[in-house]
Amino acid sequence: MTTEMGNPRSRDIVLIILSNSIQRLTFLPVYHHATVVVMCCLWLQTKQSLFPIALVTNASVHVIMYGYYLLCVMGLLPKWKRLVTDCQIVQFVISFVVSVLMLYYNFTGFGCSGILGRCFNAVFNASLLTLFVNFHSEDYAKKKQG
Repeated sequence: MTTEMGNPRSRDIVLIILSNSIQRLTFLPVYHHATVVVMCCLWLQTKQSLFPIALVTNASVHVIMYGYYLLCVMGLLPKWKRLVTDCQIVQFVISFVVSVLMLYYNFTGFGCSGILGRCFNAVFNASLLTLFVNFHSEDYAKKKQG
């Protein structure tokens, strides 16, 4: 990752700004995308052993998310917006569980490389899980009422 703009997550923010939807720019995506840059740098510096797994799971979620966005831009309004958020939450749950498992392995002698990156990731994923669950409950509760 040579530049921040090379990060697909950074492009999400840029797309929102360029589409004159700056009012849609909330704490969650700014925090999420800014911290991912830090996390990726830390993972690379510490040679985090699970980095490839994180890349594959994250890319999979983004394929679903950008597929949804593509259909919206094409004028189709898919009924599965909630699926995008659900997939993100599942990704954070899996990543958090793996983080806890890797911490256990590290402290019981099995270990893996990049424990500092793994600890940062565990805290980051816990915060993302909390924020996304909060977003999910607020966003979809409003839709049920309306």
